[in-house]
Amino acid sequence: MIFEEKSKALVMAVINLTPDSFYEDSRVTDDRAVEAALKAVADGADILDLGAQSTAPGSTEITAEEELARLITPLKEIRKAVSVPISVDTFYPLVAGQALENGADIINDVSGKADPEMAQLAAKHNTGWVVMHTGNLHSSQEGKYENGVINDINLFFEKAINTAEAAGLKRENLCLDPGIGFGKSREDDLEIVSRFAEFQKHGCVTMAALSRKRVTRLCGDALTGTITLNTACILGGAGIIRVHDVDKAAAQVKMLSLIKGDKALG
Repeated sequence: MIFEEKSKALVMAVINLTPDSFYEDSRVTDDRAVEAALKAVADGADILDLGAQSTAPGSTEITAEEELARLITPLKEIRKAVSVPISVDTFYPLVAGQALENGADIINDVSGKADPEMAQLAAKHNTGWVVMHTGNLHSSQEGKYENGVINDINLFFEKAINTAEAAGLKRENLCLDPGIGFGKSREDDLEIVSRFAEFQKHGCVTMAALSRKRVTRLCGDALTGTITLNTACILGGAGIIRVHDVDKAAAQVKMLSLIKGDKALG
């Protein structure tokens, strides 16, 4: 079981092997990738998420070959250095397949398509598949959801589950990401956070990937906004939070576990 149900939310650490990811402090060069990975694990990361292509507003799309050139060597070195699961953030099946063959455990599929090829790759390797809703839009665009953004996302999730099951992928290997900040207005983002519990009906682990995005800045401070919104998502059932500030997120998750009585003091 890739996405095993835990008493606490899992912390997924962002490690960007890119020069143009929107949060500069998350960018690392090849020679610092292992160092960044080890620090993230020491800070409390349960999963590492490697990205070699930025999907931030205004970023330049690169080819699968260029993405692989950035990704594979650091992935191999990080795999040797850590035992926690490694996720690879991509929208190319070619990149996903190569990553799985070189030590990755999870495809963090940001294509927004519930691509059958991605599902087949995950099933072949018996690994995890994170599926993100985008409304077929980029992070710089805002969608129009005539039936409501929550309904649209849940319909997409049903499609993704059907695609996964058709490929032979176990439901426990599927994670659903509503795609906060992708094809959404800030009002949509806030509605997703406030109604996060409505994504739990599918029986799959859900992920909140909102760290330092535009919606978090509405309060004037991106880190405070991130922690607050992630708390709401966890209380709504999120099983994974994808973050840049790993130590803060790990402390947040621990405190929420203490409140719920899941862990003893000390």
